[in-house]
Amino acid sequence: MTASATHSSLFYDGARHYATEAGGFLRDGLERGHRGLVMAPARRVDQLRAVLGGDADEVTFVEDTIAYTPQWNVYRVLLDFAATSPGVRSCVVAEQTLSGRTPAELVDYRRLEAAINLVFAGHDVDLLCPYDAGSLPAHLLDIAEHTHGVVLADGVLAPDARFDDPSDLLAGLAAVVPPPPEAATVDCSSPADVSSARRLVRARGAELGIDPCRVDDLALAVTEVLTNALLHGEPPARLHVYEAGATWVCHVQDSGQGLTDPLVGLLPPAQPSDHGYGLWLARQLCAAVDVGTDSSGTHVRLHTRTAARSNGRRQASARRS
Repeated sequence: MTASATHSSLFYDGARHYATEAGGFLRDGLERGHRGLVMAPARRVDQLRAVLGGDADEVTFVEDTIAYTPQWNVYRVLLDFAATSPGVRSCVVAEQTLSGRTPAELVDYRRLEAAINLVFAGHDVDLLCPYDAGSLPAHLLDIAEHTHGVVLADGVLAPDARFDDPSDLLAGLAAVVPPPPEAATVDCSSPADVSSARRLVRARGAELGIDPCRVDDLALAVTEVLTNALLHGEPPARLHVYEAGATWVCHVQDSGQGLTDPLVGLLPPAQPSDHGYGLWLARQLCAAVDVGTDSSGTHVRLHTRTAARSNGRRQASARRS
């Protein structure tokens, strides 16, 4: 990240430690004339309001169920907050509930944290991501250690030697996972064939008992990604549908050379016709999205939770945001 932005981690143990460190981070920013934003679980919002006292009136609070639903929505929240006061630096505390995530969702979360270092490098923002070191398992703390260039401890910000180059990390997360032999497959040679893919998604979703609204969201995401593959890749494109552990996967494959920019589709485009809109929309509609390229072409995997393992929180639809 450039000097204009910081992306820091905080490993806290207990509510008091959290309030002291995160509250001090916010108060220091406010004293410097920065704008404050908190995106966190409700209990953490309450703790920070209490520790800040009257200064809490100078901070915008957004619960994580709004800011991170879906999780890539947090980029839009950050951009919208900064846009309300151009040129004014922001100090942001950002924490979301990580328990109960599927493996695919955790890969996407690692991708989100790594990409922040590139996406917001030129922005006037100090971003602090707290992690509950007293309760989170080691594999979640590992994500924090390798995606944050700075760590906050005892009120002091210092470089974290465990930080990995975000471009290298994103490249490693782009490995292609081939569809299994038992996957149901539809070939699409032109945009007119995409309707067959939608029918497969809806039929298989009904068989699995997935909520019809979530199936509609996934069908829309498949339509966008398949259409992009046909227009910008190398036809024919294929849709593979299968289950993978706790998730249902709609896997779009074409013979193209893939995306040269790993950040395409991470930020909301200004217009639906802009490059990357289809991938951005898919990330608003799915639990996780993987993009990778190998000798067989470009692969986009769209994940949604199966009904039996769903946590009951419906993915937010970009059509209603």
